[in-house]
Amino acid sequence: MKITIPLMAVLVALSGAFYSALEAQAPASVWAGVYTEQQAKRGDALYKKECAACHGDALEGNGQTDRAQKLERMLPPLSGDVFKGNWNGRPLSDLLDKMKRTMPRDDPGTISLNQNADILAYMLKFNGFPSGKAELPPDPSLLTDTLFEAVRPKE
Repeated sequence: MKITIPLMAVLVALSGAFYSALEAQAPASVWAGVYTEQQAKRGDALYKKECAACHGDALEGNGQTDRAQKLERMLPPLSGDVFKGNWNGRPLSDLLDKMKRTMPRDDPGTISLNQNADILAYMLKFNGFPSGKAELPPDPSLLTDTLFEAVRPKE
């Protein structure tokens, strides 16, 4: 079969489109800047109000407040190697959904998705993930292709 120049051009164009489609479907990473500085700032204030009593001021877990003691449960860290290891390779949607469904432990679901997204932005900032130009969306379904990666992927 003889391939003509126009046919070759079409094949090259199609292969480029196919490659672009594959690239577009590649999951984003928390290293791509999935929240804004302003959102993390709002999240910092919300974290102090809603989360620090149990998870600690430094996101270290096992808060020693009366509220935390009443729960009589291990309160996991939200920073550091243990936290990053627990979520590594999972979609960010899982973390946002868990926050919405289970937090605060003594009154789950009372923090809105918008507030949870802001708190998650603060958690990402605290853990050293870079900020970006767009806010972290409050809809978990929009974060299914965004991976929580403990270590920055090689480019």
